[in-house]
Amino acid sequence: MKIDGAFLGLQLEYSRWASERSIDAARPLAEDELQRDLRTSHGSVLGTLLHVYKADRIWLSRVQGSPRFTLCDPEETWTLDTLARDWARVADGWRQWVTTVDDFEQQLNYKNLAGQSQSLPLWQLILHVVNHATYHRGQITTMLRQLGYTPVATDLHVFYMSRR
Repeated sequence: MKIDGAFLGLQLEYSRWASERSIDAARPLAEDELQRDLRTSHGSVLGTLLHVYKADRIWLSRVQGSPRFTLCDPEETWTLDTLARDWARVADGWRQWVTTVDDFEQQLNYKNLAGQSQSLPLWQLILHVVNHATYHRGQITTMLRQLGYTPVATDLHVFYMSRR
C-alpha cells in the first residue's frame, strides 16, 4: 500500500486540531472537575489529555531519532495552559518531520517502554498515533458529559468541513 506524506500530514493535522478542541472543551472545568477520577484508564480529563500528549511526544522522539525512554520527566507539572503550549510544540515537530520523509514504507526500529525491540512501517505508526488520540478523545467526550458539560465535535468529517 502506498500512502504519501500529504495524506499522513493531513491526518496529523486532524489530530492536532481535535486535541486543541479537546483542551478548549476542558477549559470551563473547575480544577477539581479537571482532575476528578472518573474511573477511566487514565482517571481524569487532565490525565487522559496528558496521556495522549505524552504518547504523541514519545512517538515523535522515536521518529526523530532521539527516543525518550520515559513518558514524563520528574520536574513536569501540568495545567491546561502548559499542556496546550507544549503540545503545540510537539504538533509542530510532527508537521515538520512528516515533510522530511521520502519513504513511509520504511521501518522504524525502536524499543518500547518495557525495553523490547519493536518495528513498524512509518505510515502505520503515524496512523496509530492518530487513532490512539482519537480513541482517548472519545473518552474525554464521555467524561465531559459525565461532568455535565457539552463536549465539542472532534470527528474527522468535522475537521474536513472546517477546512473548506
